Amino acid sequence: MKLFFRNWLVLALLLVPASMAAQNTVEVVDTVDVDELTNKSQPVAQYDLKECDWVDICTGNPKYAIVTKGRKQGIYDLELHKAVTDIEFRKVAFSRRTEGEDSICISMFYAKRGIKYAIMGVFESDNSIFAIWGDDPDEVYSLDECTTIDKKITKRAKKLLEGFIRKEKMDNAQIVIMDAKTGHLKTWIALDADMTKEDAGKLLRHSCSASLTIPFREDKRLRNKQLDATSPFVMAVGYSCLAHDGKIFMPTLKDDSVKVDDAFPLSQIVALKEELRVNRNKSDEWSWLDNGFECWGYAATDEIYAEDDKERATPVGNQIQFAFVFPTENPRYTICVVANKHSLDVTPAAFKEIVNPMVKWLIKK
Repeated sequence: MKLFFRNWLVLALLLVPASMAAQNTVEVVDTVDVDELTNKSQPVAQYDLKECDWVDICTGNPKYAIVTKGRKQGIYDLELHKAVTDIEFRKVAFSRRTEGEDSICISMFYAKRGIKYAIMGVFESDNSIFAIWGDDPDEVYSLDECTTIDKKITKRAKKLLEGFIRKEKMDNAQIVIMDAKTGHLKTWIALDADMTKEDAGKLLRHSCSASLTIPFREDKRLRNKQLDATSPFVMAVGYSCLAHDGKIFMPTLKDDSVKVDDAFPLSQIVALKEELRVNRNKSDEWSWLDNGFECWGYAATDEIYAEDDKERATPVGNQIQFAFVFPTENPRYTICVVANKHSLDVTPAAFKEIVNPMVKWLIKK
């Protein structure tokens, strides 16, 4: 009977959407002082509660707690004084408790690890776990419902991006091309030099720094500060406002719909256009861009640090990125390209391998 029930549970987990698990999340009632609980617990193989920064008892089932150490979380059994999981998740939350046949009880959680999201069932009898993993919608975009993707543009951009990664020995690269008139997304491609990686080819929401927003910031003192990461898609959307006198055209990625919002006053856009007008003769960062069209754009280079280098002491590589809108008369396209390489000598000039042939083709299209 237990085998039948567990098979049924796996099926149930498959049918429960991640959004439902999130909506049914039960908030924790108490944040318990660690010392208050450690006198009841014994050392465990995985970790001791004393090592944890927080122990949050689950409201729907006080048998379990969500423990936090540093920026990671895990699940702990307070009755058995055992760690149910390692402290390895970005986020864990209790959802609900269910009771099935033969009094078999399961506690449901959801968890986030890396770019993945899980609906997780814990059998209370032995703390065995069943989990269904998928892409976390907060970390990964999906183009499944977008109807504006241009197959010809996508095919050409993908071929150029592959060649660029190989020739320049990049770790990964992404390109976004938007229709500057309509705000429609024409293509978004992400490629990784190592296609066996979990995130290879994923359209990540936090895949590039926010350095390209520098021209839009009034306070120039922020120029050298590290900001939250964003995506080349958002960057392309931001620069498209230059083609619409300050209005933001945001593709919803569902059908061909686009949301339009006012973002910048016209006076600021006029000043931005002057600041962002590309002059190939006066700027080394744009000297690589072929002539034949006028455009607005901005390029940036950011140093990359190892994840465990909290002090940002030793950079291990560079991220190069740029966005531009062209032509300035009757704008047609917005392009944003981002690439990472474990090298400190790479600059946006490397983009000439992909941008120049792509632009020439688009102008004739």
